[in-house]
Amino acid sequence: MKHWSNIEQLLNLKPDFIGFIFYEKSPRYIDDKTLALKIGSIDPAVKKVGVFVNHSIDRIKSLVTSYQLDYVQLHGDESIQYVKTVQSSGIKIMKAFQINAKFDWSIIEKYEPFVDYFLFDNATKNYGGSGQKFDWKYLFNYKSKKPFLLSGGITLDDIAAIKAMNHSQLLGVDMNSKLEIEPGKKDIKLAEQCIKQCRL
Repeated sequence: MKHWSNIEQLLNLKPDFIGFIFYEKSPRYIDDKTLALKIGSIDPAVKKVGVFVNHSIDRIKSLVTSYQLDYVQLHGDESIQYVKTVQSSGIKIMKAFQINAKFDWSIIEKYEPFVDYFLFDNATKNYGGSGQKFDWKYLFNYKSKKPFLLSGGITLDDIAAIKAMNHSQLLGVDMNSKLEIEPGKKDIKLAEQCIKQCRL
């Protein structure tokens, strides 16, 4: 999200999380210090998530403070020591991984003590944002007790199938590109339909 009027409309739907991308190469990149004050005033029931890709830890700390973020979503090649250091600052973490048939699920165990949630996205040359799905059958290789979010090209038509998987650790879905009118601007009517379907 990057436009305040659009953000206000989405907040009326009371999503669980709302995301802001601080990765400079993304078309959804947000860099608006006046907007930071408004975002900081969002109802605390809606958790604010900042998406970062291999940023310096000092930069993350600064933006967490400026935007009063509740979580950071680390979507890059962040090492275990890096994640541990961020966590030690009192910051809640979602660590993203790109999933395909060759993904080594044993990596998850090493990060588990230092994150609040995992996020699983489609493998791509870039750091997410492909708008493409991966084969969800790979999720059943996940043996951790830590909850995760599912991402990657999810549409309204996918929600019933995702719920039917009945995966015990699936917390919810991270929907982005398939809800957009343009990068960073959501179709509010479609978002409303998706939220209602998820909560049935």
